[in-house]
Amino acid sequence: MQKVAAALAAMLVLAGAAGCTANGTPTTEGSPAAEGSSATATSSATATQASSDTNPTGVVSNGNYVHYVGIRDIVKDVSGLDGALKKYYVKYLDYIAPNGKPIRLVAADKVTDEQLLKAYNVLSFYLTNYQSYDKTAIANSMADKGAVLVLPNGADGDGNTPDEAISVGQPLYQLELPTAGSKWYQENDYQHRDASYEEIFHMVHDYGIGTTQNPGADPNLAKQIKAGLDSVLPTDKKDWGTKGIWGLGSKEWMQELAKEGSLEQEYIVSGIDSYYGLWEAYTESDKGMWGMYVPKNRAAVQQQDPKAYEIITSFLPANFTYMERIDPAFAGTFKMYLDTAEPYTYKSQYLQNVRLTGDGSSGVVGNDLDNILIGNKGNNSIDGGNGNDVVQFAGASTDYTITKTAEGVTVSDGKNRDGEDTLVNVEILRFTDKDVAVSDIK
Repeated sequence: MQKVAAALAAMLVLAGAAGCTANGTPTTEGSPAAEGSSATATSSATATQASSDTNPTGVVSNGNYVHYVGIRDIVKDVSGLDGALKKYYVKYLDYIAPNGKPIRLVAADKVTDEQLLKAYNVLSFYLTNYQSYDKTAIANSMADKGAVLVLPNGADGDGNTPDEAISVGQPLYQLELPTAGSKWYQENDYQHRDASYEEIFHMVHDYGIGTTQNPGADPNLAKQIKAGLDSVLPTDKKDWGTKGIWGLGSKEWMQELAKEGSLEQEYIVSGIDSYYGLWEAYTESDKGMWGMYVPKNRAAVQQQDPKAYEIITSFLPANFTYMERIDPAFAGTFKMYLDTAEPYTYKSQYLQNVRLTGDGSSGVVGNDLDNILIGNKGNNSIDGGNGNDVVQFAGASTDYTITKTAEGVTVSDGKNRDGEDTLVNVEILRFTDKDVAVSDIK
């Protein structure tokens, strides 16, 4: 992917911008092993371990209670790693595939814990089974082949990271990894655009799914992606970069991709990025992926690249199902619904679950989905919006004072973990011992 990254870096210079992390589908296991893998998977962290933001205290007896990957799960002792991983990286997380082997994510010293967690959650999102699509073989293939995601400092092409540090895995750079709620995310700063979905899917594609040239665990999906690629490229290679709906303005880059066998990988991630709204706020072009992919949003992918739409919807859900962690520095109210006056919501509208981190008294407003929402240590305002929404707390129901109000409820933690939260349009309060229906509160 380094040749591809170098070509993209050149494109970004022309565009006047430089290229630029969050838990899998909720499960009761909640360890780094559990998200997106089989129920029998284990992890370097214990299966009952929760994040270090608002950890459950005492016995968790509520079968609906979900443990999410968190800062406590990050391993800070790298003495057991080999070679360049130990030399250049200071912390890691292991995603354990169903076969019990790790897919490792390692991070350099300037990469924040929240960025590493974001990367982990995106990987878990891609590897979580979806409807009848079983991704066990893909995850196992990645682990068998020793797939590693490396998170170096800086940006791709800045010359500050030795080749030795990035040749040991799929790179995703620190400056290409905005966490939700961060300044880069909220302001749609495309100099620090979110490359996590692209780069991590490259790893899933290369080490797991496979391509038509290098078959992997899912040759049928690889063939579908190749068919999608063929449908968007001009038949005559002389027209590459000027006609079709992908690769526009990028003929030399595409020729390089063809030589190294990476056309399929780069094509499908353009569709994924537009499908999940990552380019709709981009103001320098009316197209997606730096202006080289015609569809810019989900509706356009469906209309203009129907094969990509069919592929994406066959193995990925319509919304991000992991627990998105809002950056600790965020202040204000984070919106999970589309508000065109705040263009970051082109992305956040596709989030299903959100947790506030840090200790600020921030807020969140849900969308029409059945959201799971978690506050932080501050006094939070949480509006579930439509849907059947859950707010999860760190302790047992007996630790809290619950007061019915005209608009909803207030929930006050007597043990200084969750603060005092004001809730509206929330249907379920989830504690470690039981769920409480708001409709039953007198």
